[in-house]
Amino acid sequence: MPNLSAIVKKLQRAILSTGLVIKIGSSQFYSADQGRMITMWSLSTPVMEYGKGKWKMRDLEILRTASQADVVLALKEIWEQSQGWE
Repeated sequence: MPNLSAIVKKLQRAILSTGLVIKIGSSQFYSADQGRMITMWSLSTPVMEYGKGKWKMRDLEILRTASQADVVLALKEIWEQSQGWE
């Protein structure tokens, strides 16, 4: 089984080299239905937002999932799309 955490870090660094910042976060909760802890992964990027008469930075959530494989696939798509940027 591939080390998904290592793949995520490599893709994040590769995307960062294009100038796009992707933040990866995780949180856990207990699922009584499954009787175990569930890890949720989130991808976000900082954006400028205008509100209340001023600009401020906030994180725009791109993806929220319980599957680390989905995180890898999303980062792969972002990386592939960023290759066409000049």
